[in-house]
Amino acid sequence: MDYDFHPDEDSTRVFRTPQPGILRLDEELAVTEVAYDNVVLRHYAFAKHWFKINVTTDTYGDLIETGDEANRFAFNCDIATPMEREGNCIYAVDLFVDVLIRRDASSFHVGDEDEFIDMAAQNVLSRGEQRASRAALSELVDSIETGRLLPWLNHLVPFGPCDPPAAPPMERVEIPERMKPHVRSSW
Repeated sequence: MDYDFHPDEDSTRVFRTPQPGILRLDEELAVTEVAYDNVVLRHYAFAKHWFKINVTTDTYGDLIETGDEANRFAFNCDIATPMEREGNCIYAVDLFVDVLIRRDASSFHVGDEDEFIDMAAQNVLSRGEQRASRAALSELVDSIETGRLLPWLNHLVPFGPCDPPAAPPMERVEIPERMKPHVRSSW
């Protein structure tokens, strides 16, 4: 179960992955894969990086773009707190800034920076989270611009033919205490 808290919401999103879709789950990294119709969504959550990455492929492992015509992307990267793991559950707080990357793995757009600034001004994010978000964005952009992002992700769990389980519907639950402001470890 992946608990994904957006601090401007009054509940937490929970994504469940059936066992066949768990490609890696340890203290450093969680990689899952599920199918949404004809698209495979691979999700990376990191314990030592302030971002999460979603990659869309076909069942052959080839990158495909989704989104509307104005915002096509094969990678949707969320600046977020590092993953915390407890058993088969992972927890992270979305810190608003998104990086959408095209299939070429080099063309990208940074979005929702205005929302990040607004939420920071409202003290929804701690000063430490704000600093770490900016550093994570810089790290992520550097890995895109230097062509290292896709090889790194492929090294962690290689892309290739797959038969992922269907994605269960997203659920919403009460905000876990560990994710609340002034309580969460990143605060």
